[in-house]
Amino acid sequence: MGRFRFIHAADIHLGSILHIDGSEDRQELRNICREATYQAFKNLSRMAIELQVRFILISGDLYDSEARSIRANRFFADECRRLDEAGIEVFVTAGNHDPAGEHREIFSLPDNVHIFKADRPEVYCVRDEGGKPLAAVVGQSYQTRQVKVPLHLDYPSPDRGMFRIAMLHTQLEAGKSIYIPASISELINNASFDYWALGHIHKPQILHREKPVIAYAGIPQGRDFGEQSPGGCWLAEVDGTELKDMKYMVASPVVYKSINIDIGCPELSQAASLDQLEDYLYTYAKSMLDKDVSGREDAALLNNSADLFNIEGFVVRWQIGGRGKLHHTLANDRQGSEQELCRYLREMLWNSEPFLWTDSIEIHTASPVTDEVLSRHPMLKELIDQAVRSIKEDGKKRNRFISLLGKAWTTNTDHEGQDNEKLPLDDETLENIIKDASQLLLEGLAEGGED
Repeated sequence: MGRFRFIHAADIHLGSILHIDGSEDRQELRNICREATYQAFKNLSRMAIELQVRFILISGDLYDSEARSIRANRFFADECRRLDEAGIEVFVTAGNHDPAGEHREIFSLPDNVHIFKADRPEVYCVRDEGGKPLAAVVGQSYQTRQVKVPLHLDYPSPDRGMFRIAMLHTQLEAGKSIYIPASISELINNASFDYWALGHIHKPQILHREKPVIAYAGIPQGRDFGEQSPGGCWLAEVDGTELKDMKYMVASPVVYKSINIDIGCPELSQAASLDQLEDYLYTYAKSMLDKDVSGREDAALLNNSADLFNIEGFVVRWQIGGRGKLHHTLANDRQGSEQELCRYLREMLWNSEPFLWTDSIEIHTASPVTDEVLSRHPMLKELIDQAVRSIKEDGKKRNRFISLLGKAWTTNTDHEGQDNEKLPLDDETLENIIKDASQLLLEGLAEGGED
């Protein structure tokens, strides 16, 4: 048994388009929107070749249901020929966006590509140059867009003595899930496999670090602000039947990023004009680009290899909040301030390397509350702080708070099956709602402080 590497990827959504506000005004940005998912897969292929991996796993949704095209199919075939020349095999399961029953390959694929059947699970054996077994890969494709049966329970047990991998495109919810109902306990308790290569959830994560390792690869290229941070794939290194190392390798050329700015911070606490805020945002952005803060911080959390960091640019949503003198300037014409800040930042930062494009500006600032006013109501201020902490730290109180927000919100932030008539309530949105609520209480305190 030898040592080898493999890449675990999923949810490529090849050919889908990035959603960027203002892209219609710039041809180059429109091109980036169209080409980003292709470039992400090129980056992934290049990594595989340079790192001499033995095979690549694509756990569902290679194509996007609305973007499966002749171009996307030809592109995939051409990339796989490059991989074939390097001796790299490619294993693909069809997911809910590209089910096997609805689509067929338009171009013939090279012999190194193995697409799992939908009517039954299959087992492929990967061998070394001498013909000895290295790994067994088990999987089954979606036949239709919804699969309500637990396909994984019928996966055959590969022979022992090699590294055993199971591929599964699932939401990992038991019960009535329409995306292969499964539970993490079912995967953990299945002694037939050493690694579960999951797809469908667009955020990379390791759910179980002991054998069997269970991991989602995430999406290589995010397409909107629901898919923020650098995307990529897992690089796994195996020795015999043991997984020795896992690193998250960034492949996305474009990164979506929300940035929160507090006008009460030391640098802005005395600012009172729009040009002072413009200067601060520009300096902040340049510092981020010079240090690659946005990408590298997230990548470091995933143990990313810096030499394969291929980010070409950032798409930013600025959220300006807090309390300070600037509030009075911004509140006079909030919409006009948002538009002017957006125009200024686009003009100043588009030609940076990497580029930074301001998608939008959201202003939700409030009047400053003086120390004098707070000193008159110390107990009330402490109660507000305690309430905020308890909502953040206590799960039951957090859920109660969410229920009080009404039926307009949904905590189902998964990209599949969302109710389009409801607003997605992710952690960042909830944090802003809590901030706004506490600010309104403090503003009422400030207004009553004169009585």
